[in-house]
Amino acid sequence: MPAKADLYRTAARMLGTIDKSGWVLRYRYGDRRLLEDVVLPALNRDPGVETLLLVGCAWYTRHYPQLLPRKRVTTMEIDPAKAAFGGDSHIVANMTDITERLPPESLDGVICNGVLGWGLDEPDAVEAAFAGAVVCLKPGGLFLLGWNDIPPRNHCPPESISALGRLEAANIPGLEIHSLVALERNQHCYQAYRKPEKG
Repeated sequence: MPAKADLYRTAARMLGTIDKSGWVLRYRYGDRRLLEDVVLPALNRDPGVETLLLVGCAWYTRHYPQLLPRKRVTTMEIDPAKAAFGGDSHIVANMTDITERLPPESLDGVICNGVLGWGLDEPDAVEAAFAGAVVCLKPGGLFLLGWNDIPPRNHCPPESISALGRLEAANIPGLEIHSLVALERNQHCYQAYRKPEKG
């Protein structure tokens, strides 16, 4: 792991230097561009959103906190070597342990993109992770899920996840739709949910 961590730190430094020049290296795929160009800016403009958790870090997510300059952003990644790609506030943890790391009703939004089916695979783990996210969301808080609806990545589709049944369908920030396929090639879908307001 130290060798991998060193490699990632070196990559993060190099990418940071490029970013500061004004030329940010990004994934070219449409699903990531939609997230970066539409969804995150819409969240940044939303005065009702103050605290966000971004789950999953990689070289191509390193600049996501900078796309949300008006918000308090925390990143979470299970692989400690990828902490180099996390934000200033970063948690090394499995999403299943979210309630051990964050207080109940402390988040206005959780973005879980490219995690379901990519390490968060087993039904019990998925339920624990998503149920924990629901606990950590404030009433009215947003849960945005990005996942690939193709085998073997769709072993736990959203309709099979009981924890999501505690949420209400919502529009994806910046769009007037609850669910869409953002990239046909790998059937990458975005779906948005909100925690019900206390009534």
